[in-house]
Amino acid sequence: MTIIEQVRETFQNVETGSKFTTIEIKSLVHKKFGTNIGSVIPSDYSYNMTNKGKVGSLEKFNIFIQVKRGEYIYVGENYK
Repeated sequence: MTIIEQVRETFQNVETGSKFTTIEIKSLVHKKFGTNIGSVIPSDYSYNMTNKGKVGSLEKFNIFIQVKRGEYIYVGENYK
């Protein structure tokens, strides 16, 4: 199972608008899957406001919006 699939599954039942810190996100995925905490990088799964979630021509997997350094809001998968 990929890290993205682990993140997706970990947060699939989370209420939209829930806030998480970087440490909480990493800990939740680690607790569920035993994933190396360094493998989970919350900003990799965050909506990028500058380029509307896109990197080049590829869509990113987005389930968080970074509200400030180390703090994220869960917005659901592939937020637009």
